[in-house]
Amino acid sequence: MVFGTVSALRETIDEFRQSMYELAKKKGISDPRVIKISQQLDGKIIMLQKIIYHSQTLSTAKTLYHDENKIEPVNITHSK
Repeated sequence: MVFGTVSALRETIDEFRQSMYELAKKKGISDPRVIKISQQLDGKIIMLQKIIYHSQTLSTAKTLYHDENKIEPVNITHSK
């Protein structure tokens, strides 16, 4: 599920970026519409960074949990 969200968000970011570049070429970088798209793009990039950060943090936490709770095989010998 996270992969699909990240993939869709990256596509959206690319679309916003392309729209912003095209509009900036025509209207200039100080045009209010360019600034608005830039701000929306910033928000989407931040959202993507948060998703990636949290998924990496969760993955690290799972790894640490499993490492700390790893059950090692024990060799038991019976003496007679």
